[in-house]
Amino acid sequence: MRSPLIAIAPALVVLSLAAAPNATAQTRTTAGDLQCMPWERHSAVTARVTGAPEGSTVRLYFRRLHEEVEDFYWVQMWPRGGGEYWAALPKPANERLPDKELEDPENEEQEDNPEAAWWMAKERSTDRDPNDDLNEEIIEERASAGKQVPRDWMRSMGLEDLERWLDDLPNEAAEYYAVVFDVNGREIAGSRSPVKVVRVTEPDDCEAPSVIVPVDYGRVADDPNPSPELLRRAREWGAASNLVVGETAEWQIGRRVFHWLCDGIVSRIDYRGILREDDVCRACAVGFIRNPQAILPAVAGVVILRPPVSPVDPEPAP
Repeated sequence: MRSPLIAIAPALVVLSLAAAPNATAQTRTTAGDLQCMPWERHSAVTARVTGAPEGSTVRLYFRRLHEEVEDFYWVQMWPRGGGEYWAALPKPANERLPDKELEDPENEEQEDNPEAAWWMAKERSTDRDPNDDLNEEIIEERASAGKQVPRDWMRSMGLEDLERWLDDLPNEAAEYYAVVFDVNGREIAGSRSPVKVVRVTEPDDCEAPSVIVPVDYGRVADDPNPSPELLRRAREWGAASNLVVGETAEWQIGRRVFHWLCDGIVSRIDYRGILREDDVCRACAVGFIRNPQAILPAVAGVVILRPPVSPVDPEPAP
């Protein structure tokens, strides 16, 4: 007599094959490269997304390369079609990265590349303090979330290459990655792009196409047939002038976006998803988009509040 299990085996194979495409479909994200980022200027960052489910949204997370503060902020990314997305970032402040060297190198390579060895040791540690000389309270409060995101760009470099890169670094670099969220606001597993880094330089030294330039909206409104290039630049400038910045940690509430300027920041979303007026910068923004409701899809599903001035010290962390 034929075993019942053997009898149904072919059917199970057919069902498993039919389900395979859905089971293996994955959302992938690649953040675009930037040549440079000028301090005190806005920049646009792009990303390419494949396999995104219907109703999903894309966020761009960003921070400065800092010896103690590692938590990210984020902004919504806007679709351009064909899986392409873009986002405008706040203006990075002119902040110099202090020199750090590993005090107790374990080998000759670390001894020859002391700054790179310090950063590598920090990246691989849990306390984030290779020489035990940093502010533990700041690290505990302001790096607990960010330290869980690996610096992919750093881990792919050798010590010699990283040492040369750090020696030539004029300022705190900027780090960023893109990730996709589903219609319910949950991060889609596997959709996070590798973390990338870009040099932040003097504006005269950075004339990259990613730099956002001011556009007079009246010029666009009065033009019955504006060029695609003008529309792109106007959209970027409009977004940069009306930024909604998301937070990832409680300490960020009531404080300036760490080592980024206030210009263009009008609203914040805290780590619980609550949208509020920016309670530090209090930017007096003139909306680029005539219909203010146009920004609502970027923050759909969050609670909207306008709290009083936060009692938290508004000064940035040391």
